[in-house]
Amino acid sequence: MPEAVIYAGSHRKGGNSDMAAELVAEGVRSAGGSARILHVRAYEVLPCKACGFCDKAVGRELDSRCVLAAEDQAAELFEPLFHAATVFFVSPIYFYHLPSRFKTWIDRSQQFWGARMNREPWIADLPARKAHTVLVAGRPVGERLFEGSQLTLKYFARNFNLVQGEHVEVRGMDAPGDLSADAQWSRIVRDMGACAWREAV
Repeated sequence: MPEAVIYAGSHRKGGNSDMAAELVAEGVRSAGGSARILHVRAYEVLPCKACGFCDKAVGRELDSRCVLAAEDQAAELFEPLFHAATVFFVSPIYFYHLPSRFKTWIDRSQQFWGARMNREPWIADLPARKAHTVLVAGRPVGERLFEGSQLTLKYFARNFNLVQGEHVEVRGMDAPGDLSADAQWSRIVRDMGACAWREAV
């Protein structure tokens, strides 16, 4: 069955971006879809060693392209990106960017960038789909508050033939419960999930 996969990038359980992930899932389900939330904090992810192994991994199986593949759970997080009908990245903003574990996981996708540049069919021929973002910041101001995160997610998603879809950028949600107490923003996030699912199927 096709499903939407929602990556929740917060280090803090029960915060505003966790709530945003739940709202996206509610929206997908209200539109008749299936949604799965993956909390990146729940997975062990080691930092890229910049060893160059994946640059020489042409033709290798997916589970043997990285020297760290057997040592952590990064591959488990990557796997849904190959078959999800649509993808959502939901994250708080830390110092104008993504939280550290989320970014560490993204850095491990160098192996897929190399495979795509080499036109290896298992990744080059993935179907085109969309990746949507919901970014939640405690800061109420900042002209370029979301810019770095959006660029990183755009080029990360491209490795899996995921192009940028809708994005929601929420400011001034700092204390736990701020988003759930705001009916307007909650509706916007929920509706985004529903619209994205209808578009995907």
